[in-house]
Amino acid sequence: MSDAEREDRADDSAIPRDQVDGPGCMPAILASVVLLGIASFVCCGVGTWFLYEQRAALAQRTLTQTAIPTVEQSRMAPEDKQAVLAEFSKFAESLERNEVENWQAAAVMQRIVRLPILEWGDLQAVEEILRRDTGDHSDALLQFSRLRRGIEMDQVTTVEMEDVLEPVIAADGTMESRRTLAEPITVKAALEVAERAKLLADLSKVPNREFDDINIGAIVRRQISSGLTEGSY
Repeated sequence: MSDAEREDRADDSAIPRDQVDGPGCMPAILASVVLLGIASFVCCGVGTWFLYEQRAALAQRTLTQTAIPTVEQSRMAPEDKQAVLAEFSKFAESLERNEVENWQAAAVMQRIVRLPILEWGDLQAVEEILRRDTGDHSDALLQFSRLRRGIEMDQVTTVEMEDVLEPVIAADGTMESRRTLAEPITVKAALEVAERAKLLADLSKVPNREFDDINIGAIVRRQISSGLTEGSY
């Protein structure tokens, strides 16, 4: 061994052990991150399972605290409003008595959300404008009847009804979850709604005739029954 090598080895051995760089805190940080990830995964799984098992309770709460009060304040005709409220209340009571399984509750609520119940009342308000007007609006009223038939046939959903009602929606610039009708509704705007109703009814292959026997209460009752027996769409 050369003198230079002996000097280098002597210098290395002279370094105190407490000054030698070790692994530091990085392994502890990595371990903490892994454990935190595992804990988060477990918490998410438990939370998802809890919500999954609470679907009936959540449905009952949504009906009593949101859906029923909203229908009560809607523009729906009184007899239609009472019919819908009766179906909602009946279903909410069955949920409260634990007569509905979680998958059934989820299926029914999906169908209710898809069904344009509130828009049904908005359409009635638009229709009333044309009925009060002195002009001949028989064709427009026919299209509204065809549109309701499309809803009964499960061909028209909430999203499509919102598009039909666009000409009479108030443009207030807010970010409300549900927009309101303009005040007042003009005959021109109501006729534009009728034109859109005709296009949608044609796409839904609804016969070009008037339908007088369509009841929103019966539609809601059928959707609840279908959700209980068949599940979601």
